[in-house]
Amino acid sequence: MKRQKINGYLLLLPSLLLICVLILGPAIKTIYQSFFDMRTQTMALGFDFVGLENYKKVFQDEYFLKALKWTLQFTVISVFFEIIIATGLALLMNKKMRGQGLIRLVILLPWSIPVIVAGIVWTKIFSYNGIINTVLIQSGSISEAINFFGIPLYSKFAVIVAEIWKATPYMSLLILAGLLTIPKEYYEASQIDGAGKIKSFIHITLPCLMPTLSVTLLFRIIGLMRSYGLMVAMTGGGPGGETQTAAMYAVDNFFRYGKISYGSAISVVMLLVSALISLLFVNSLQSKVE
Repeated sequence: MKRQKINGYLLLLPSLLLICVLILGPAIKTIYQSFFDMRTQTMALGFDFVGLENYKKVFQDEYFLKALKWTLQFTVISVFFEIIIATGLALLMNKKMRGQGLIRLVILLPWSIPVIVAGIVWTKIFSYNGIINTVLIQSGSISEAINFFGIPLYSKFAVIVAEIWKATPYMSLLILAGLLTIPKEYYEASQIDGAGKIKSFIHITLPCLMPTLSVTLLFRIIGLMRSYGLMVAMTGGGPGGETQTAAMYAVDNFFRYGKISYGSAISVVMLLVSALISLLFVNSLQSKVE
C-alpha cells in the first residue's frame, strides 16, 4: 500500500514541478515586488520597501477603478448571454440527428480560432466600411455608417458580441459533457408520467446540470476577469480608455510605463478578486452536489 502511494506521488511530481516553476514561482515574485517601489527607469539606483503603499494607491486610482468596473460589467453581461446560448447549443449537439458531426464542428469552430485573429476579424466586421455598416445602410436602417470604435457604448457592444461569439462554443462543450452524464432513465420515467419536454427540462435537465453549470460559470468568470487579448486586438482599450480592462491596465503599468511594483500590486488585487469568486463558487458547487 505504501509503495502504491509512493508511486502515485512520483507520478504527480512532474506536474507539481511545472506548477511550482510556471505558477507559484512567478506568483510569489509578483507578490514580493508589490511591496517595493520598483521602476524600470530607476532600477540601477535600487528600490525601497514601501509596504502596503502600492495597494493603497490601487484603491485610490480612478483609472484602475474605472477599468475594474468595466471588467465586471463585461464579465456579467458576457456570461449571462453565453450561458443561455451555450445551453441551447449543447442541447442541439446532444440531439440525435443527421449531420450531427458537421453541426458540432460548425458550433465549435469559433473556439478553435486564436483570440488575436478573432479580434482582427471582428474589427473588420465592425469597421466603418465593414459588413455591419454595409448591411445596415443597404437595408435602410441607417443613413450614415456608425463609428463603432469611436463611440464608447458601441465599442463595448462590439467587444461583447465578439467575446460571446468566441467563448460560447467552449461553454457549450462543457455543458454537453454534463448532458451526456444524465441517465436516460430519468427522461423515460418522466414520459411515462406524462411530462412534456419543457417540464423534463425544468425538473430533470436543469437540476442535473447545476454542478456542470457552476463549474462552467467559474471557468468563464475567471477567464473574463483577466480579459486581455481580444480587447487589445479590437479597441486597444479605447476610445478614451472606456474599454480598458483591469488586466490591460496592469500590463500597461508593468511593461509600458515601467511601474513594476504598481503593476504587480494591481495583479495581486485581481488575483485576490478571482480567488474570492472561486471560493464562492466552490462553496456553492459543494452544496449543489450534496
